[in-house]
Formats: sequence, C-alpha cells, structure tokens
Amino acid sequence: RVRELLRKVGPRRFDNSMAGPTSTLLLALAGLVTCQAPGRPREAGVPVPAVGDHAAYARWMVRSMTWGTMSTISTQASIAGYPFGNPVSFADGGTGNPYMCVSPLDSSVKDLQANPKFSLTLSAAQGQNAPAACAPESGRGDPENPPCARLALTGDFVDVTGGPEFNTAVAALNATHPTLNSWGCFQAGGSGGSHGFFLAKMAVKQAWLI
Repeated sequence: RVRELLRKVGPRRFDNSMAGPTSTLLLALAGLVTCQAPGRPREAGVPVPAVGDHAAYARWMVRSMTWGTMSTISTQASIAGYPFGNPVSFADGGTGNPYMCVSPLDSSVKDLQANPKFSLTLSAAQGQNAPAACAPESGRGDPENPPCARLALTGDFVDVTGGPEFNTAVAALNATHPTLNSWGCFQAGGSGGSHGFFLAKMAVKQAWLI
C-alpha cells in the first residue's frame, strides 16, 4: 500500500506549497511500521535514508526523534478553539506508533479529552547530528529551509493503559526516556504518581513530509 501511495505522489521532494498532491504524503499506519522489535533502543549510527524515499524517511524520523510538538484544539477559556502547541516526549519502539506518557493535569491532555484529534510535528533540526540544511550557523541553513525535513503526523489520541499495547509502550519509552519510570508512568494500573501519569499513543491517520 505504501508503494501505491508513493507511486501516486511521485519519487520527488515535495515543493514548498502547503496543499496539493505534490506537498502531501499520505501514509497508512502500516507504512510507518518497521520490523524492528518493540522496545529496542534507538541505535547510534543508523543510516539516514535518502529523503526521496519518503516512506523510509518518515519511518526514520519517527524512530530517531525523541520528542515533538503536540498540537491540540485548545479548551482554555481565553483561547478556546485556537491551536495549542506543547512539547511531548515519545518513542515508537519500532512499531510506528508514537507512544507517550502524559498527565490529565496537562493543558494538552485536557484538550484531548474534549477532542482526541491532534498533530505531532517533528523536524530534522531536532536531531543530534542535524544536517547543514537545518543549521543557521552554516550560513545557508535554517529549520524552515525546505531541505530541512519536516514531518507532521495527524491522528487520534488513544489511552493504552491496561490494553494489549501497554507493555510495548512501556518497553519503547523506558528504552529512550528512563526518567519517566520515576514519574510513575509505567505503573500497570495507570494513574502514576501525584500527577496521574498514564500511557497513550497516536493512532496515525496521515503523515505529511516535506
């Protein structure tokens, strides 16, 4: 299915526009799934796929990044209905599903309880070895530079506490964010710590890559 979608989009880098088939890559959730074992730590030195291989590059970004910006539709009285962005740590453990540990006290989670639709945005500029195209200090790079890859995942917020994916989520997050254990994130019954942390995932509906 991924190959079908890529044939429709074409094997070329997307242009700068924010709409139309040449700037949007639709990937089925299966297209983000790799054969990496769940919970396997992210490996140093994993080759970066060619950016023209859109599906592989999107999978690499989800696998390699450790945090992104979660954007929700705000329920805060002063900005109700406006978009609200908030950094969130995540890990996919090779499954293609971004797992995260969140608290019901967080403004973003309050938004998601009212409307589970959200986006998670990643940038190649976040990586430890960001390419020159992303680095302003290179004199020609910038995080907004089109050759500096950006990936926006859109989907639905799903609580995985007590479900069949709970152990997979624990293994994925513990491998890359071990501090979360001290927050109570990995308690089997959920409601971890004084902030009530619990595990959730994005059920991906679309991936937009430029």
